Amino acid sequence: MPHLLCECGNLFEAPPGPASCPVCRALHPLSVEKIRVQCWCGAELKAPARLAGKNAKCSKCGAAVRVPSPTEDVEVSLAMPSAPPPPSPPVRRARRYLPWLLALTLIPLVMSVFTPDDDVKARLQRTFKANPDVVARGEKDEFKTLDDVLMALPEHRIEGALLPRDTWTHWVFAGLAAAALWGAILLLYPLGNATSAQLWKIGLFTGTIGILLLLGIQYVAVWTQGMVLTGRGVIVVLFWILKFIGFSYRAALDPSNGFFLSMLGFTFGVGFCEELCKSIPLIWHFRRKATLDLAGAMAWGLATGVGFGVSEGITYSSDFYNGIQTGSIYVVRFVSCVALHAVWSASSAIFICRRQQEFRDVDSWYEWFIPALKVLAVSMVLHGLYDTLLKRDMEIAAVLAAAASFAWFLWFADRSLRAEAAEAAPATA
Repeated sequence: MPHLLCECGNLFEAPPGPASCPVCRALHPLSVEKIRVQCWCGAELKAPARLAGKNAKCSKCGAAVRVPSPTEDVEVSLAMPSAPPPPSPPVRRARRYLPWLLALTLIPLVMSVFTPDDDVKARLQRTFKANPDVVARGEKDEFKTLDDVLMALPEHRIEGALLPRDTWTHWVFAGLAAAALWGAILLLYPLGNATSAQLWKIGLFTGTIGILLLLGIQYVAVWTQGMVLTGRGVIVVLFWILKFIGFSYRAALDPSNGFFLSMLGFTFGVGFCEELCKSIPLIWHFRRKATLDLAGAMAWGLATGVGFGVSEGITYSSDFYNGIQTGSIYVVRFVSCVALHAVWSASSAIFICRRQQEFRDVDSWYEWFIPALKVLAVSMVLHGLYDTLLKRDMEIAAVLAAAASFAWFLWFADRSLRAEAAEAAPATA
């Protein structure tokens, strides 16, 4: 018996003739074993009814052809457009490798490794030597915070710093980074059935609500340290999960810890929490609606990573860079690091799309933990490895970890998209 895919997302068996969806009761006027569709190359194809509303692969030219949904006139062929025909196969093959251009965002990170280290301490000493009045005020304990010291300096910055402490210029950098990477996503990646408006919304959500959620998890996780809760039940399980996350953050940030303990901390603390907060929009979508195709899910993943990375760059700039750091650190933070966050979250997005049924099968909140670990595992490990190598001052190895993150995502995305196209291959001439 053939299957019909309803617009509500329900896939159901239907006999030939009119059929009604058992979920939304929508009437489908025609149920057929095969749906006729014509490719732009002229080949007439017959696609199984289960592919209605999806893309099928033409057996003659290999192009993707949309199969009409049951609510459309299935006898109407897709006519060849009046616009110029699709590019030739060599061009399409070249288009497949365009996403690799995103790896160019690693150039600032690579350059930062192979350029002389910025001696912040020496610049600070020269600044104090040129401003003895500020030193005298410091000896009188007039300054309580680093901000107080920097604001007392001429131009509110130390020698060589790009921006003063009390600037808003880093917000301009954030806007430029968001616009540039958003444009790169639109140019280099297939959006599937996602829209550019959705990408902006997802990026803004993650850069605001997602960041606040992360800060909330961090606060509660730190609060659980030094406490013990015994017994059974949901609250106890949640307490020990948060306590382990808090321990992981402490292990990651403790400078006395070795590589293994630091890696453990960065993976299950920083890596897990950040990748989870970036993936929440996708998990929620596939739990509730599941209308995105694989390319659309990947585009959402890139957008949520960009939103998170840009927001993180704003925080780092205001807390650690303004008034102190030279210009190169801003480029690394708003270009290389934002792109890294994008490829990590996009990798998770592919897993979420492929394992979406596991999230729809979840009934209780505590059942989310294992599926979440499955889809986030690769990204959180790569994230944790990169941060650990930076902490250990293994900068070249950190660059290699970043390159491995890009290589993994680009290979995995290409492989997954081709596998999806192969699954649509049952459309035969």
